Amino acid sequence: MTLVDRGWRVLWTRGAGCRELAPALGEAGPVEGDLRAACLRQRADLLVARKLTSFGLVSVAVPHGYRRDDVTGIVAAVGGGPHSILAAFVAERLGTSLDVPAAIASGSRSVREDATAESLLAEVGTVVPDLPAKVVRADSARDLVAGLPAGSLLVVGAPGGSWMQRQFFGPGRRLVVKAPAGAIVVRRAPARCFQAMTEGMAFGPAMPVREARRLLVTAMAPVVDDGRLVGIVSRGALDAASPSAVVGAVATPPISVRDEAPLDEVDLVPEEIDQVPVIDGEGRLRGVILR
Repeated sequence: MTLVDRGWRVLWTRGAGCRELAPALGEAGPVEGDLRAACLRQRADLLVARKLTSFGLVSVAVPHGYRRDDVTGIVAAVGGGPHSILAAFVAERLGTSLDVPAAIASGSRSVREDATAESLLAEVGTVVPDLPAKVVRADSARDLVAGLPAGSLLVVGAPGGSWMQRQFFGPGRRLVVKAPAGAIVVRRAPARCFQAMTEGMAFGPAMPVREARRLLVTAMAPVVDDGRLVGIVSRGALDAASPSAVVGAVATPPISVRDEAPLDEVDLVPEEIDQVPVIDGEGRLRGVILR
């Protein structure tokens, strides 16, 4: 998956179409204050912004000429680049939200390229199995768009990937063609730890072992002092300790992941830690990732 499966948390910046598009993609709110801090604070999955920039903390969707009232269908143009999966997810989500049909399409310039286009559609189709898929014969992106039905909103990945995707962009990464009801450019970012974390149980180092034994319902729990992660305590350590001891005396050194780190870094944490602590840049515990 590209975005966390709990429903999308979407932030939007100022810009044409951003405020209108964001609610159609998920639970939305404006960016308030520093962009990075806002994404971390709100645990954003997607940012709707007026243009693509170097900001890569979360996935981004950029509307170009988005006209909600004109949309009667959604088409995601998919290729071999890293953003096609997100384009398909966005098309599916918009189709459901706007109550219009959605589909995925891949361009082919000749019969010789049909097999490649069909393979791409099959790969993307595994994550959006309910969307119809079609190969479109087109010599250029302009031809593809010209063949879209009236009212079509085009979703396309950022520059890169297939010849078709690259043709949508020129100097400054601007769209060189316009779909009938506008276009949305998406860029996928890795899933981050802050997006997958949840609240978890944590103990203070001065808590009596007898009390921690009673409260602990998982194999391990973080130990926190003044908001900062200082260790991890296991069920085994608590059971072996004297009831009158304190948690800090039986805790082991902390193991954690940063809130901004890619989610796959959790795989590097030993499997026996079933609540992986997530910390910010100052070592404060922000949550845990359950395994």
